[in-house]
Amino acid sequence: MLEKLKQKFPNALSNKMENGEDYKYIWFEDFMGSTIGIPRSDITAEEIRLLELLFAPLNNQDILKTQAEPSWKTFLSEPNTPLPLTSWENIRFIHFKLSHADFSITDFEDAFLAFVPAEAAFVWENETSGILMETDKEESLSKKDLIAISTTLESDFYVKTRMFTGRFHPVNLDLHHHRNQEKKCFDLAQVHLPDLKVSDLADILPHSLLHDKSFLNKKWYINEILGQTQQDTELIKTIKTYIECNSNATYAAKQLYIHRNSLQYRIDKFSERTGLDIRNFRHALTSYLILLLND
Repeated sequence: MLEKLKQKFPNALSNKMENGEDYKYIWFEDFMGSTIGIPRSDITAEEIRLLELLFAPLNNQDILKTQAEPSWKTFLSEPNTPLPLTSWENIRFIHFKLSHADFSITDFEDAFLAFVPAEAAFVWENETSGILMETDKEESLSKKDLIAISTTLESDFYVKTRMFTGRFHPVNLDLHHHRNQEKKCFDLAQVHLPDLKVSDLADILPHSLLHDKSFLNKKWYINEILGQTQQDTELIKTIKTYIECNSNATYAAKQLYIHRNSLQYRIDKFSERTGLDIRNFRHALTSYLILLLND
């Protein structure tokens, strides 16, 4: 098997180099103890994930982690840049803005990462703003968690923080576009929602639509919030009717000719899929607007 891999990757090595540059290679070991090192520049993230199913990876996670931030910063800041090499399958961006930087950035990162249960990495845009990239390998941070983290960081570092949470996305070239769209939403949130320490797309959508009157990014908003739910016409009709009935469950159930328990089931299903609790006014407004856009 390793011999076949060497044919596919002619620049691969059989043994780690003594000059210490073996970090430039992704290393695997078979059940016989034989190893192969494939140049990072010659292999894709998909190929790495496939080979990890067949062979034992050798310290690749440590290598990827130490190499993650510079390559991600280049990818996110420069258009048409190749996707960084990573074993992550899905990530989301947590954008943050600090009032000043009169402290150690390393200490701030360590303090923040201490609260993050999943694998994560920082990308700094400048000395006061950046992105925390979080994977979905563990339970992700909720908005409540992030508010608590924000409060703790403000107390420890005497700095005001603002955050914006994006949605999880597959690791592919579309991440660059998602990051740019979320950044625009975060900028609007800082202007129109100054009292919210942590905001998300549900909070800022009405302001985003008013700001982007041409609706050029309408499809992006629909996909981000509704996802596959946009094809569930029965569920969409239920939620739209419920909101139009002033969130009166009894009246809405009669309008839909369904039992009230069935209505509640559909509301919970919508909330689980989209992250929107339509019993909350702001989320109900966002839901109704996005359903109108989807129509």
